[in-house]
Formats: sequence, C-alpha cells, structure tokens
Amino acid sequence: MIKTSLFIATPDMPDVDYVHLYKDEIEENVRKSAVAGFDAVELITPDPDTFEWDRLEKALKEYKMDLACINSGRLYSQYGVTLIHPDKAIQEKAIEKFKSIIRVSARFNCDANIGIFRGPAISGKPVTYTRDMFVDILKILCDYAAQYNVNVNFEPTNRYEINFINTTNDGLDIIDRVNRTNLGLLLDLYHMYLEDDDMLSKIVYCRNIVKHFHFTDTDRWPAGNSNGEVNFPQLISILQLINYNGFLSQNLVRSEDADACAKTTATFLRELING
Repeated sequence: MIKTSLFIATPDMPDVDYVHLYKDEIEENVRKSAVAGFDAVELITPDPDTFEWDRLEKALKEYKMDLACINSGRLYSQYGVTLIHPDKAIQEKAIEKFKSIIRVSARFNCDANIGIFRGPAISGKPVTYTRDMFVDILKILCDYAAQYNVNVNFEPTNRYEINFINTTNDGLDIIDRVNRTNLGLLLDLYHMYLEDDDMLSKIVYCRNIVKHFHFTDTDRWPAGNSNGEVNFPQLISILQLINYNGFLSQNLVRSEDADACAKTTATFLRELING
C-alpha cells in the first residue's frame, strides 16, 4: 500500500527559501501532520546525538503515526558535515553521525536517507575520484546498517544544488557499484524533472530499486496545490502498476495557510491512491 508522509523539522532549523516546514516543537509537528491526514512524517534530523528521540516516539504513538525515514540533509546545510570532504576529520565525523542515524532508524523501523549529505565533489580532483570515495563510504555505511536491519536510500540531486550524481542513471550506477541489498534509490520528482529525459519511464525502469519518493511537482509545490507538469493521476497509476509500496513524502510551500496546504495535499493523494 502506498503511504504518505510530510517533512518536519525542529525549531532550530533555519528557514529554507523554497519550502515551508512544520518546525514547531516535535509533538506539535506530528499532531499537525496527523490532523492533515498524512500517514507518517519524514524528519529532517537535527544532531542525531542530541535530539530527544523519546519525545518523537511518544508523539508518534499518541497520534498513531509512522516515521517514514530520517533525512540527513540538514547535517550538510546547517552543520557543514558531509560524507565527502577534503578534511578527513569532518568526513569521519559525518560517518559517525550517519551511524547514529542508522541506530535510531533501527529503533523506529524506518529507512535512513542520504542526499546532499554526501557533499560536493572534491575541488581539484577528477569527479571519478570523488565517486570512488563515495562508493567506498557507502559500502561501509550499508554494511553497518545491515547489522541493524536498516535500509539506506540514496537520492540523486540536481546540478544546481550539488555538483555530482545528478541524474537517476548516476544514482543507479552508484547503487550498482556499491552492490549492497540494503541500498535503495530515493527519487525526487523535482530533481528528476531537471535532470532526466522521461520521468515516467525512468520510474518504471527503477521499479525494483526505488524505495522512497519526494513527491513535489515540477514547480516544487506539493501535489494537489501545484501548477507544474507532473500528471499525478497517471503517476500514481504507474506506481500501483509496479507495486510500489513505500512513502510519497511531501514538503510544503510558503503559503498563507500551511495547514490548509497540508490538508489539501494529503486529501488529494489519498483519493488518488484509493482510486
């Protein structure tokens, strides 16, 4: 069964220009997401070693919500910690932070995601050098995650946000080289729109490896509130045809009423999923 989730953060998360986040206290974020009609939340994690995970667990139980995954991007955007980095101390810190995320993911029975947290390609080196380094790091992290029965999802990201592994094919190449059964693909419709020739055929091609979606339209507005080019009814039909049973995760936009935006999106997706 396809399920829906909504991005949430914590109050110390800096503003992001293109997206609105529920970033009140964690209990309120979970409550709002449940009231809107989502099945789960995707947490853009603060420091995994200092966050009060007991509070999240209690809130999820109270509102009968799931944790879809833990999003590691904030470790890069706010803390400057990346898996690829010329400073080995920072790189080692990033690896340890993601191992913490893996352990928490095991606690919540959810996936751990890597997107821009990989970091940019190292300046002055061929991109192949950085790719090889990243493959080796992913092998280490996937082997560690396997000890906890945790799946890791990797997200290709458009060229305007990071300078390597931009297309879906780039992501598939990395996954093939890592060759670990607990490494899956996270596809973001916005990134696919910018980088891939045919979004729908690419999704079908990746049907056995795609494990999670960031499901915003080509204008980066959430489904049901957008004016982009994604044909969501057709896309949902394709996902059902390929037996996708993961999450469709949404951000919100800077609208006058974020709660109404969230509710509209959750209702729109639920109606499409249920036919």
